[in-house]
Amino acid sequence: MTITHVMEGMGVGRTAAYRRVAACVEGGLLERTELLRSEPSILRATRDGLRYAGLGLPVAAVSPGEVPHSLRCASVALGLVRRFGHRRVLTERELALAERIEGRPIASAEVGALPNGNPRLHRPDLAVLAKSGTIAVEVELSPKAPRRLEALLRAWRRASWVAEVYYFCRPGPTQRGVERALAKTRTEDKIAVIEGVPR
Repeated sequence: MTITHVMEGMGVGRTAAYRRVAACVEGGLLERTELLRSEPSILRATRDGLRYAGLGLPVAAVSPGEVPHSLRCASVALGLVRRFGHRRVLTERELALAERIEGRPIASAEVGALPNGNPRLHRPDLAVLAKSGTIAVEVELSPKAPRRLEALLRAWRRASWVAEVYYFCRPGPTQRGVERALAKTRTEDKIAVIEGVPR
């Protein structure tokens, strides 16, 4: 995430956010890195920070190619937290851990089988454990190959444990591709396209 995400998530101004982040960096709970000139500095939790927060997750791998998508996912997550509450929104990493603990898919789609016979899962970018049912959330910034996308939409339709799927799409070719795939697979009753991805 960025300092802007911290400000929004904590409901504080820039000065307070910078002070809190600086204290966490100094304490070894967060680290700041600059991978792309076109994007602000990235903040991520260190191993000590994850342990302090009680999260059994490894330190997030950050590569330049993933930065824009990761930041857009953080922005979408903040919007979902405002709507559904903090405890109901899971990141992909949190979902993977929860599904390993449960031993079953919670918000993922089965897209085939692994060599050992276990299902091959596609995990969404985010998941919402809403009172009305589980919502899988995808953040699409670039077009996917039509066949791959159609296969994934059909997998979402089969995932009875997922009540709804939200596709936050960049307007233009990306959104049009998802809309065409929805029409072709007739999955509009379960999958909603949301125009625009917050920065």
